[in-house]
Amino acid sequence: MTNTTNDPSAPPTQRSIGELVASIRDELVGVVHSELDIAKKELTALGIKLGIIAACAAVLLFLLLSAWVMFLFFAAEGLTALGLPSWASFLIITGVFILLSAIAGLVAFLVLKKVRAPEVTIDTAKSAVDAVQGKRRSTPVSYDDTFEELYGKQVSARTDPPASHA
Repeated sequence: MTNTTNDPSAPPTQRSIGELVASIRDELVGVVHSELDIAKKELTALGIKLGIIAACAAVLLFLLLSAWVMFLFFAAEGLTALGLPSWASFLIITGVFILLSAIAGLVAFLVLKKVRAPEVTIDTAKSAVDAVQGKRRSTPVSYDDTFEELYGKQVSARTDPPASHA
């Protein structure tokens, strides 16, 4: 007697192979749908929190920028109070900021020149893609090469017999 329903509570011996496959398919689809529902709920909650954080960060940045502008006026007026003409005070503050911007730009440029592509990561990713596609590496990696790259020591996994002295 075979089970004609996809009732998972029925003993497996009473169901045909087709019924078992259909049952597995239905259960798998159910699991996938459940996981997607959970992911949607989690991402929605995360999105709301990130939105609140972004709004607060925007307000914070606006207020800090406003305070910075007020500080610059304070500095320029302080130079004016020391006896400089108003235009000279604002010009000095502007010049200081241009100088600081040039220094920051130079530092960024020098650091950018030293940036290199992550060669090991790129090579590993290419190897993984090749492995998935069924290709073999043209230069196989040996244990010795990997150990030397990681630890900087040259070691041989092979045990060569000592050379005889004739």
